[in-house]
Amino acid sequence: MRRVFLLCAVLAAMLHTACACGGGGGDGDALSKQEYQDRLNTTRTELSTSFDALGTQLEGALKGTGSLEDAASEVESIQEKLRNQADELESLTPPDDAAAANDKLASGMQELADDLDAFKSALESEDFGKIQTEANKIETFSSGKTLQQAGDDLEAAGYKFSE
Repeated sequence: MRRVFLLCAVLAAMLHTACACGGGGGDGDALSKQEYQDRLNTTRTELSTSFDALGTQLEGALKGTGSLEDAASEVESIQEKLRNQADELESLTPPDDAAAANDKLASGMQELADDLDAFKSALESEDFGKIQTEANKIETFSSGKTLQQAGDDLEAAGYKFSE
């Protein structure tokens, strides 16, 4: 189970580096670089907090103070947040230097939400073998590569991510 916690940390780190968004800017006027930067940091914080909560849920399940059902519910909540953020990204008009990365972020978030289905199902099954198998797949998600590339592209364009 410890490996599951580590893999959740990997997901949180991926999103820490790559996430952007939040509403607004969809009226045709491009967001300023600072407005977009602020949205990057807000969304990164929100999603990172969600992955931290998942780690807490998993730790509680392991210690007997929580349940795998609660952890599965947290995964479902994360999936919903990812999909909502992706939808909001698609409605933004980011600065020109972030437009391509913005598209990658939206795509990567949708893919990650889908990729987490099997992990959520494994948690619901309460079968530790299945949970471990699905957790091991997290590091190889293509969505992670998409999100990492988007984050790299944004950093290359001068966007910085808050800690």
